[in-house]
Amino acid sequence: MAKAPYVRPRMRGQSRVFDIRPTTELLKAFPDLVRETYTTSTEANARGYELKRRFEAYKSGRVEDVYVDDRSVEAMIKHYLASTLFINLPSQNSKRSYLHHINYLQKVNPTNTPFAKKIVSEVDYDYAQNLWLHIQDDISTHKANHCVKVLKRIWKLGVKSGRAKANVWREIELPKLADRQVMWDIDQITGMIKHCDEQGYPSMGTMITMCYEFCQRPVDVRNMKWSNIDGRTGVSNFIQQKTNKQMSIKVTNAVQKRLHLHSKRNSDDYIFHYEDTGRPFSGDRCNKLFRKLADSYGLPEVPLHRKYYKNGSQRYSSIWLADLRRTGATHASRAGCTDRELMALTGHRNPQMLVVYAVEGEIESTNANLKRGLL
Repeated sequence: MAKAPYVRPRMRGQSRVFDIRPTTELLKAFPDLVRETYTTSTEANARGYELKRRFEAYKSGRVEDVYVDDRSVEAMIKHYLASTLFINLPSQNSKRSYLHHINYLQKVNPTNTPFAKKIVSEVDYDYAQNLWLHIQDDISTHKANHCVKVLKRIWKLGVKSGRAKANVWREIELPKLADRQVMWDIDQITGMIKHCDEQGYPSMGTMITMCYEFCQRPVDVRNMKWSNIDGRTGVSNFIQQKTNKQMSIKVTNAVQKRLHLHSKRNSDDYIFHYEDTGRPFSGDRCNKLFRKLADSYGLPEVPLHRKYYKNGSQRYSSIWLADLRRTGATHASRAGCTDRELMALTGHRNPQMLVVYAVEGEIESTNANLKRGLL
């Protein structure tokens, strides 16, 4: 992906980081700018393009695009992004998601005034409700709910810092969305693994195997290191990025066989490397490669449970790498695993959350009637 203006990547230890380096001309316009460092190219590029836009506005004399009213939503958002409440989010995925929704919110315009330019004291319950309805109509209920959840955190800090009198977003009742219930067939799993190997990407075949058998998120699998696997006991010990939960999972027979396809490197300790470059996978590269292989294999689109377009027609979705976690957990549940065993496997702390992953269906209803002696 092309670098945005002012972005300069560099290595910090064994990790790649991205510096924002203001030019002399940019510093003349905005003397308070300092060098900033980001851990992902997405965040750095977003900041680089923001500085470019502001500098172009400065040069064209559009002062309103350069200076920010301290009473505005935009100012409160900037205050939040510079706070420990945002900086200390447990995962880079969460940060990317928050930035994505914040960028959308600053551009949304439910009235004659863009939301970013709205004065915080003028954002009352009626306005908040209308904004949710506007986003729902513009994109989806899912998007509207996530935007409100982000705004709850921003306003929470705003109340603590005195920028807002009350957190109006807490009063918005969000409708519960239907859980995603997309699962892989076993034939699709084995077929995709074989296809990945045939196409020269055994790394993706092993990631598919591990996501399914370990019931883990793709981010935790692709970041797996050789040091996470105890060579004496054969147990994989790692910390989930999203929850910070310490996990200990015995390496399965299928995973053990796949690991022999990968060799240790002196440059880093990662198990998975992108075959075309020899470098560890980024999240973006992992997703793009999976989608490319899924499309060439012919992984089908599937209907989404209880999700429809505005005209009433069924919504469909491609199958995701992340759906393997749900598939594995569901199969484990059907094999007779207890809630406690499932929680140890998936890392959930609340058994109620297992409902999202252990998808119920025809097999469960058949088993129930077998136990009742009706079949």
